[in-house]
This record gives sequence, C-alpha cells and structure tokens, in this order.
Amino acid sequence: MRILIVLSILLISVLGCALLNQPTFEVVSSKVTCEAHPEFVDGNLDTISTFIVNGHIEKSYQIFGSEKRGVDDAERRYVTQVEGSRRTEALIRLDAPTYITYVDIYPASRIPKLALTTTLEDPPQMDTSFDVVTDKQHINIDTLKPVRFHINREILYLRLIADAIEDRQHAIREKKDKVDPDAPIQIPLKGASIREVKFYGR
Repeated sequence: MRILIVLSILLISVLGCALLNQPTFEVVSSKVTCEAHPEFVDGNLDTISTFIVNGHIEKSYQIFGSEKRGVDDAERRYVTQVEGSRRTEALIRLDAPTYITYVDIYPASRIPKLALTTTLEDPPQMDTSFDVVTDKQHINIDTLKPVRFHINREILYLRLIADAIEDRQHAIREKKDKVDPDAPIQIPLKGASIREVKFYGR
C-alpha cells in the first residue's frame, strides 16, 4: 500500500513538473492582429509604427487669488496643462485565447510609462474588463533593446498603454501684438514608436 502511495506521489510530481516545464513557442505573426498599428505585429523588425496622440501641452502664466486679495497681491504661477490626453494606447488581438508566458517588445524610440493589460473578453467593453500585467508596470524604456514582460495567463487581447512624448523642438509661442516672453507656449505631443511585439506561448 505504501509503495502505491509513493508511486502515485511520484507520478503526480513528474506530471506537474512536465506541465510547468513545457517549452515556450513563438506565436506566428499571422495569428496576431493590431488594427491601428499592423506594423507592431507583422513579424518584420524593419517596420515601425507610432502611437496615435490626441492632445498637446500648454504652458502659461496664470493669476491666482486676485478676487480675494486684489490684483496687486495676486499670485502669478507658471501652469502646465494637458489639452486632450497624454495617454496613448494600442490594442493587439490573438486569433484565439492563448496562454502567453511572455511578450518581447522591440522599441524604436523612448517609451515613457509603458504598461500592459490583458483580457479574454471579446470585444472588450471597458477598462474594467482588463487585468493589469504587474511585471514592469509603468516602466520608462530608454533603450532600443527588446524588453520582456512576463504575462503568465491566458489572453485574447493585449493592450499597450504609454505616455506621449513632449516634442519641444516644435513648440509654438503665441504671438499677440508684440513678442511677449510671458505668452502661452503650446508643445505638441508625439507618440512613442515600436518595431515589433512578439508573443511566446506555452
């Protein structure tokens, strides 16, 4: 009887280890789509796509407290506001629910505050249907080397979220009757760029 119990335990342990140690495989690009950014998943490291941005930054001096203390005592502050949204995102879909061990992201530029979320819901209804990938959440990527994110779950959609980048070289200062050093400045936002997102399943 003891021998049977020991053998059973050994068999369960071996099967468990075999399941855990299954080899990973790269999900072929034909099984992955990204409607807004097809270059993200086309299997070609020579193609690049850039996140779409809907917003810009406005910097200006504003007067605070004039109603309470009078204009002479008002406080003058330099204020930065986002018109629109600084957030950019891309939604990638697998052809079927798949257990993904990790993804490798190949940057083509700096990527500020990159975060990943996943869902099995089809189609995703709202933000609440996505589960956060905790590995390297909101990481600033400052290298062009691939970065690996461990997923370790079954997914259908992967959403990439990143902040846009301030394009200070193309900033515009508002001009009125004369050049005013205190005039508001508009700074365009540009999206980060990615060469490829590769999925590895098990």
